[in-house]
Amino acid sequence: MAPLLLSHLPWPVSDPARLAAIRGEARALIARYPARPPEYYASIPESQWPAAIAGLHPDRVIVHEWGVDILIKPFFDGGWGYHVGAGKRALPMLEGCYSELSHEVFWHGPC
Repeated sequence: MAPLLLSHLPWPVSDPARLAAIRGEARALIARYPARPPEYYASIPESQWPAAIAGLHPDRVIVHEWGVDILIKPFFDGGWGYHVGAGKRALPMLEGCYSELSHEVFWHGPC
């Protein structure tokens, strides 16, 4: 039963080239869709997702003041996904919720 349950949980990519592409595309999204008042975030339509980010098959992609949230699987406590930002301290969840996959690319699960 446990292997079946684990097979339905998302896992982060580990390929350095793919992570670099995700980071670059996230930076481009920040430049194109700056988080401005009054919401301080910009929800990116699926039709505008760059190739590497779209290849992750996210549920949603949102640009925040701190960086980009690429949510893969929603859950009541944050879900699973990637946060691309300047560092763990700038990210919205507790520092222990993240694993750093690459420079500025972090993976999180529910926390």
